[in-house]
Amino acid sequence: MSTEKDNKQYSAKNVKSMKVAIFCIVAILIFYLGCNFLKGLNVFSHKTYYYAVFDDIGGLHESTTVAVNGYPIGKVSKISLISTNPTKICAEILVTEDIDIPKDSRFEVAQKDVLGGMIVNVIIGQSKTMAHNKDTLACGLAGGMFDGIGELKDQLASVIASVDTIGMSVKSAFLPNDSDNGAIMLKNTLINLEASTRHLNQILAANEGKVGNVVSKLDQLSTTLSNATPQINSIISNLDHISDSLAQSNIRALLNDAQSTVANLNAVTAKIENGEGSAGLLMNNDSLYNSVNNTVNSLNALLQDLKAHPSKYVNVTVFGKKDKNKDKE
Repeated sequence: MSTEKDNKQYSAKNVKSMKVAIFCIVAILIFYLGCNFLKGLNVFSHKTYYYAVFDDIGGLHESTTVAVNGYPIGKVSKISLISTNPTKICAEILVTEDIDIPKDSRFEVAQKDVLGGMIVNVIIGQSKTMAHNKDTLACGLAGGMFDGIGELKDQLASVIASVDTIGMSVKSAFLPNDSDNGAIMLKNTLINLEASTRHLNQILAANEGKVGNVVSKLDQLSTTLSNATPQINSIISNLDHISDSLAQSNIRALLNDAQSTVANLNAVTAKIENGEGSAGLLMNNDSLYNSVNNTVNSLNALLQDLKAHPSKYVNVTVFGKKDKNKDKE
């Protein structure tokens, strides 16, 4: 009777230990999925990693959007310095969409807007050979919004100097008591003005593409800002609400509670690692696993014997049939 009671207690203890183990596994799984969700990663989505090695990343940072023709297909998951002489910076690019990228495709870092946002555009190549997971593709920096303005500014400086000379000449031509030299100076002024105009036309013709590019990008910028105005207003409003909520909340008490929770979690983890409690025994003691395995084997043997000799465990009397043992008596 005592042995049967001990077996029941031992079985109940094993069941509790298994429940604790299952609870710990589920908790760890939920923690892992939650961390990836907060990072913006979908554990069950398609994942393909590519690499790009830059000499200069031009302000690129982790979590920058990767897009094809404006459609986001992934993000920059990691940036690391792999060499200092010469400087080489490796960007790990995570693509979550199921898309085939040719081997000769190119990652191009460009400015997303005038506020300094960056984006990685995938310039799809023409190769019939597709890139595979962990392949390194070509990369580079796209031209900035105001690229070429410096050269144009230097060329316009000479024109401005000529215009200044013209202004001084016109001013001198109309000074009093200088009527003899006025006509000559005015003639020279007109000649200088014609030469300056010709020079300006040559500069504009030589930089027509750059000027057109700047004007086009400024037009795109104005359109983008106009379309984003409601979103910007909404963001500002949300920031106001967040600041009001933070001001009204007890941040110090929240931080203290969080610190206390982390300390308790560290203590529980230390106990598990030291083999204390049911969870610690489950993770550090092989005897519990062996006991559960032996119990399962014994139960399996019992079920097989019950199936082969049911009469040893269950006595069924059919109505009208006599008991053989009684007949013998």
